[in-house]
Amino acid sequence: MSLSITSAIASVDKKLGEIIHEDLPILKEIKSYVIASGGKRIRPLLTFFLYQILGGKGKVWLIPAAVSELIHSASLLHDDVVDQADTRRGRPTVAHRFGNKTAILSGDYLLACGIQALNDLQNQELMDLYSQVLRDLSVSELLQMEYECNPKITKDIYNRIIHGKTSSLFGACAVSAGILLAKPTKEKKELHKFGIQLGNFFQQNDDCLDYFTDSNSSGKVFLKDFRNGLYTYPILVLKQLIPPKTQKKVDQLLSNNPKNDSDDQVILDLMEEFEVKKFLIQDQNSKRQELQNYVKRLGNTSSTKLLLEQLSTVGLR
Repeated sequence: MSLSITSAIASVDKKLGEIIHEDLPILKEIKSYVIASGGKRIRPLLTFFLYQILGGKGKVWLIPAAVSELIHSASLLHDDVVDQADTRRGRPTVAHRFGNKTAILSGDYLLACGIQALNDLQNQELMDLYSQVLRDLSVSELLQMEYECNPKITKDIYNRIIHGKTSSLFGACAVSAGILLAKPTKEKKELHKFGIQLGNFFQQNDDCLDYFTDSNSSGKVFLKDFRNGLYTYPILVLKQLIPPKTQKKVDQLLSNNPKNDSDDQVILDLMEEFEVKKFLIQDQNSKRQELQNYVKRLGNTSSTKLLLEQLSTVGLR
């Protein structure tokens, strides 16, 4: 990891510490959890890279960048309650340690801290942008619950779900740089579209890890989504490639509860037989190239190279 990225992440962590107050002892724990859980800080870094590429100076990018991480963290706290998850990234979840009520209210508190910090910029365009992100997030969570383990889910519905869960926030992170720098409307629309496409790319790749990457490499439990009966991107692609009779077989596999090792092997065999991984690699390569081409058109800077390097690491091999 380059020094520039390391410094940017350290700045984001510091800003998170400033934004998250400690009105109660439990909130000190939550603050520590959010900052220590870290992760790759993909969303804040997207704002950082684009702000630098577009010629921005100073650290005003830190506020929307930190807010994006607070929204992401809050959504994870809520997700862990819905999913009844005991661990995340190998650590006990807030819901597991302190209970569901604390996790939900802590997530709400993080959102409130983020909106308060964003309001300090006195930028109505940014406030409108992130208000829409929160609305999209709520709608997508409700839609996901409606279609969870439902064979009637379509690619259009799946895309609506991942837009609200992931892509809307990515779009906000990207266009925030343009808003801060008062770029023309057309340029801001292109930045927003790029961020949304990038979010789609990241979420679809994350779905693919469940079937094609071992736990040690991905950090996720192998076949967890399958075991939970979720219709994620690889399953929707598989159903697109197989005959109707086999589609019913896939639906039956996903509906089995609980699933066993034999079910695991059947779904993996179907993925191999119909060359789903090959299809997904070609699909990802095409989308990655389109994203990289857009970044290159923005300008040739050190941040351009860093963003291109980050993009090159994402995807099946």
